[in-house]
Amino acid sequence: MKLIKEKNSLSRGVDFLIRKKLQKYSSLLVLCGLIAVSVIIFNGCKQPRTSESRTFPVITIPPMYITMQAQAEYVAIHYWDNFNFNDTTWVGSFESVTEQAIVEYISIIPYAQYNVICLGIQELLDKADINPVMYTYFSSRLEYYFSDPASTFRTDEYYVPVLEHMIASKSLDEPRKARPNTILPLVNKNRPGMQAANINFTGVSGAKSQLTNVKSDYILVIFYNFDCEDCNVVKKLIEESKVINEMQKQRKLAILAIYPGANMEGWKVSSPQIPVSWINGYDHDEEIVKEGTYVLRSIPTLYLMDKEYMVIMKEPSVEYVEFYFDSILNPPE
Repeated sequence: MKLIKEKNSLSRGVDFLIRKKLQKYSSLLVLCGLIAVSVIIFNGCKQPRTSESRTFPVITIPPMYITMQAQAEYVAIHYWDNFNFNDTTWVGSFESVTEQAIVEYISIIPYAQYNVICLGIQELLDKADINPVMYTYFSSRLEYYFSDPASTFRTDEYYVPVLEHMIASKSLDEPRKARPNTILPLVNKNRPGMQAANINFTGVSGAKSQLTNVKSDYILVIFYNFDCEDCNVVKKLIEESKVINEMQKQRKLAILAIYPGANMEGWKVSSPQIPVSWINGYDHDEEIVKEGTYVLRSIPTLYLMDKEYMVIMKEPSVEYVEFYFDSILNPPE
């Protein structure tokens, strides 16, 4: 099975984005992860989660695993060791116990290294693959948490190994592998650590240009629609961001706003709404939509790139971009 094994093939933006997601939800998710690890370490099977008479068989982390990362990596691989994947009541009458276990699992694993996380996801799905009912349940739940826009755990970096496993699974027949086979190439586009696809565009002056003509230490690309309320909200957040403004002031950041639609007249009329410090353009050949150079699952969509046009962050929120730039402007001592 083809899985991502080398973390250094990805930008540091992968870990940064995932860990900042944990920080953002620190009052719930991180606490959940810390508590879950503590329960696993200290209680073994003495104080498991319950639902009626059924309990989830938690593991005990050996005492030599001291740091949070070491503990998270042990959990990533061994969390499901005592779980009976042949007992389908875990996804039937006791589904709520299993669902809670999944939530706790994916709240802990971001503390591990990325290659270990991928291995842990593979181990979980390998275990589930002995039973088609179990496999359908676990793969669908992981899909939801890692890909649904409503999920706070959403990240393509975890979704990729799930899709790869589904394609190789013995529990799914070929018709049911058609969807992951279709989705995987799309999710694999423009991932962190990859060279971003070039963007050809026409600016407000009518001059044609492209992404690789934009020269800056960092490039924030914003795909937007001029009649999109969410786009206006994001635009305002960026305009009012002190750290983003400081990056621009220091000439370390260029912002490229791209309209990927076909309504050129509407775009021209609305173009004064884009800040003059930004580069504003439209996709004159509609390559993004027609050729799928970028998969825009929602609008607006942000990409953060470095000066070599390598993707640092894919689809981050403005807040995560701010966190990242703050770490550049105010590096830890």
